Amino acid sequence: MVRHLPVLLFILFLSIPSKAQNIQFTHTGKYSGVYTQPLFLSTSSSDLKKPQLHYSFESLYQKSKSRLFQVAKLKDAKMTQKVESLTENEGFVASKLTISNPLIRSSFKGNELKSWTPTDNSIAISKGGIIVSCVNYGIEYYKSDGTPLLSNATWSDFVNNNLLDQAKYDPRVIYDNKNDRFVVVLLHGFSSASSKILVGFSKSNNPLEGWNIYQMSGSPFSDTSWSDYPNIGLNDKDLFISLNRFGDAPDYKWKKTYMYQIGLNEGYNGQSLNYGLWNDIYTPKGEDAITLVAANEGLGNSLTNKMYFVQLMPDSGSYVYLYKLADTLGNPPTLSVAEYAVPHYEVCANAFEKNPSTGGIDSLSSSIAWAQNAFYLNGVVHYTHSADMGTGWCGISYGRIDINAGKADVTMYGEQGTDLCYPAVASFGEDSNSHEAMIAYLQSDIRMTPQCGIIGVDKEMKWSAPRVIKTGDTMVNILYPPDYAIQPERWGDYTGICRRYNTTFPEVWTGAAYGANTPPRMASYGTWIAEIVKYPSDRPNAEVQVYPNPMTEMFTLEFDNEMAGRITVQMFDVAGKLVYKLFDDQLKTSRNRLSFNALALPKGMYFIKVSRNGKALFSKKLTVRN
Repeated sequence: MVRHLPVLLFILFLSIPSKAQNIQFTHTGKYSGVYTQPLFLSTSSSDLKKPQLHYSFESLYQKSKSRLFQVAKLKDAKMTQKVESLTENEGFVASKLTISNPLIRSSFKGNELKSWTPTDNSIAISKGGIIVSCVNYGIEYYKSDGTPLLSNATWSDFVNNNLLDQAKYDPRVIYDNKNDRFVVVLLHGFSSASSKILVGFSKSNNPLEGWNIYQMSGSPFSDTSWSDYPNIGLNDKDLFISLNRFGDAPDYKWKKTYMYQIGLNEGYNGQSLNYGLWNDIYTPKGEDAITLVAANEGLGNSLTNKMYFVQLMPDSGSYVYLYKLADTLGNPPTLSVAEYAVPHYEVCANAFEKNPSTGGIDSLSSSIAWAQNAFYLNGVVHYTHSADMGTGWCGISYGRIDINAGKADVTMYGEQGTDLCYPAVASFGEDSNSHEAMIAYLQSDIRMTPQCGIIGVDKEMKWSAPRVIKTGDTMVNILYPPDYAIQPERWGDYTGICRRYNTTFPEVWTGAAYGANTPPRMASYGTWIAEIVKYPSDRPNAEVQVYPNPMTEMFTLEFDNEMAGRITVQMFDVAGKLVYKLFDDQLKTSRNRLSFNALALPKGMYFIKVSRNGKALFSKKLTVRN
């Protein structure tokens, strides 16, 4: 019988700096262009809302991702270690973390995965508060308060074209802060004959007004390859789409990474696209590049005539590679690469999940060790990925590449006995000099069904405590019989995260997968969308404040006490009944902040009353949405 493993917390700060100012960028990549691509179709508001035949084709073929480099060999070896560790290391006590928990202001249920696996979550939010949430099944739109604007829309609804009749998958969405538009990238087909990259540009800042959609070749080099696993980024002028190429069936042999560089203005205006192609991209050691992840500007500011990309090896490595693309399409642009030493990392074993019905376990496909997500801020590139934290368990690796200092620093977080996978990172700082970050992730082990959470990292690369966003309602059982731990269910392949750019204080949104019963396919995936906020200690407004209001989990009361005395803070319901005495003690003249976890409160309206020496000072209304 397998015993439950007490949690052993790993918090590691690792730094292997290169000599300052000694990092050399070398030229790489072959560029061709400029080419043009006409508009394929234009959709309107009525098209998006028009009922369509809801179908979704799903291929259960095995991609060659598991055979990339030494991924499969390492995963298998680590699974043996992992199973053995389930009965070891009892009696460990978790370490104490260093910074406060992230604050979840609001959250709600998002896209369901009615077919297909895995979820492939991607999310973006505009300055106007419109959310675009994508999964492999389709695209949905919400207000920031969770109100659906358009739900249950498949990718067939989105493209609205019978010629695109193959599988549509691997969606990515990004918000362009400068132009106040959305961009969606979607793949089509699993062969060189059918492979297409569909690129959608929103016609306005309201994505429900329609899209300009372009059809780019997924086999642009005439080598019987098709495109997979896109990553997207943008600067002032161009959109960048990096893709991995695989050969046709039956081998699906990996055939290198390439990249599209596409003009933005033409896409927004519905004109023929100008674009260039990058191929033959190598590391400084001459190895094939694989999975280039764009580092978008973390605060939504302009990146003029440049773009950075991060690369890690899928199996193991001791370097992180940084690519710099300079200049626009017609000049022509150049691509260069540098390597930075980092602590050795390796892919982890596949993850476990609990079967609540039988008490048995199943397995989930864990993250490959390559880069998952990145952003750029004032000369520093932030990135994250999954890595082995010891005896096969998956943890989060978060790194910073300081371009000017010529070094990379890495910190790792994990818990033996549980798997943290598919991490995605966004800026959570106050300004361009604040390098705090927020990371979303997926989690599962033999004690739980798949869930999602967040964790923060401060400027000194210290970790907050993790916070669960949504616990799993059920296990995931799609591809293989339950309790069959050898063949993993699909999970990931990535998690959605984005920053809202026009808020006074840092605000991050995430869309992540969890185990959910989604008819007609039970034991599948749902999406949970959450808003994570930060209120700095030097909040400038000196008025009495209660925030967030309405609240779902925790609220904070701030007020000035202008005279020393006994301060009492009480909570009453709408009937005037005392619910809680939150504070009752002497206070000197000061600015004060009281935070209260209200998970036990029923949904409804309450009043917060503050008194000094028995005399009422003020009362504030609070709405609870539990």
